[in-house]
Amino acid sequence: MARYSKRGKLTVAALLSAVFILADISSVRAGSVTDGTSGIVAAYFEKAKTNEALLIAFLHKMPKGADLHNHPSGAVEIETLIDTAIEKDLLFDLKERAFVSDTANPFYTSMDLRFDFWKKDEVMDALSMRNMEKEKENGHTHFFRAFERFGPAMPSVEKIIEETLRRAASQRISHMELMLSVVEFPEDGTVDYGALKKRLLHLDELRERTLANLDERDKGWNVDVSYILTLNRGEDIPVEMRKAFDTSAYKKYFSQRVKNVMDLSVNLHDYGIKGITLLAPEDSWISRTCFDLQMEAIDENWRSFSEEDRDKLKLTLHSGELTIEFSPYDAMRNRISKTISEGHASRIGHGVDAIWEDDVYGLLGNMREKGIAVEICLSSGEGILGISGGARHPFRFYWDARVPVVICTDDEGISRSNLTLEYAKAATWFDLRYEELKWLAFNSVEYSFLPGESLFVDGDFNRRKTSLSPAKSPKALKQMELWEAFLKFESRMERNIKLFD
Repeated sequence: MARYSKRGKLTVAALLSAVFILADISSVRAGSVTDGTSGIVAAYFEKAKTNEALLIAFLHKMPKGADLHNHPSGAVEIETLIDTAIEKDLLFDLKERAFVSDTANPFYTSMDLRFDFWKKDEVMDALSMRNMEKEKENGHTHFFRAFERFGPAMPSVEKIIEETLRRAASQRISHMELMLSVVEFPEDGTVDYGALKKRLLHLDELRERTLANLDERDKGWNVDVSYILTLNRGEDIPVEMRKAFDTSAYKKYFSQRVKNVMDLSVNLHDYGIKGITLLAPEDSWISRTCFDLQMEAIDENWRSFSEEDRDKLKLTLHSGELTIEFSPYDAMRNRISKTISEGHASRIGHGVDAIWEDDVYGLLGNMREKGIAVEICLSSGEGILGISGGARHPFRFYWDARVPVVICTDDEGISRSNLTLEYAKAATWFDLRYEELKWLAFNSVEYSFLPGESLFVDGDFNRRKTSLSPAKSPKALKQMELWEAFLKFESRMERNIKLFD
């Protein structure tokens, strides 16, 4: 693929001359440029990629569209968890490396966490992926254990969403799709829809209140929020079922839970529930051995809904978060393709093991034709699966096949990352140009579950629909907001670049 790249020092004069070079790249495939992009900004970005400080400064306030793969429980800052533990007067068990209310093991007190920097530092290492080179656990084990370790210190959903929104606004993210559970199903499956609607309206009021109270640096920035219902693959099944595990009993149990969340998605669609996802590590025993049963249960329930209701049953399923280090070969041969054909996934979370699919090129063609996006989470893939650097990651495999790709955070608190850093990784690992990052930002809104018609023709962000009024479509309106945000960003960056002349 043709690309424009220039290393070394660039003066403003050189940047201006680069405009004419960049004008010639319009013949590159549609996914590599957006019309109207500032050549000065695009050329400066090539310089910024050579220096981490310049790159982060550039990307920090660049509009980023949406974060479509975000687990709020893993997105909480570790410092917030520590503050909550202090408020609850929890102990930190040094043997289990976990917050507890009581223990017979050696422990740190809330006072230790307040006033002893080194003890606080030790706790942060136990609950996040930083300093992994010092850990005895591998990244995979350390990551998933972190949730158990900080569980008792989890703040309220309201506090988590408020923190997430403030962070999103500061980094110029305009839409969030947050994966969370809004209900614990009783054994009889009954749900108090009235209470749930009030709960979701309360969360939307919290969103409006948080955005209204942003400080002057971020005031006026809008962040829309949708919720993705979570469904555990089965690691939380009742103890009785664990003792005498039977696949037919498990399928019946799992199928009922699938129906429950699908009913919720349809009935609460207008209250912010826009999708469904599956939880639990894909290499766990139940994920590995019962995957086919899980897809069958999803397929059977999905087919029981009317065509009209199926439009509200958007599934964004974790699939292919596997490598040969953590999975047997056979488990990776059709994981993603089956998640699409039987799991009816509109988006794929992670998709790392696509290279092991029996018909990988057919899979790529199918995803491209149907517009099934893959949610790329670089930091979590690096920390959990050890896929570091661009040489091993399948991003290019998807990108060059024109499969829709979006950049996401996954669990930014545990990973000690954020969407700015994810874009920085993408830019340096895969040598992406500014126009390509811009395209990724538009991808994130295009393939979000925001309702309404797209502002663009067939996912080509150089072809706007002239007959569509953005005001009539929430998705088109958000795309127009993103377009205008980029115009302002590039105008401001052109002024900032003069500082380096």
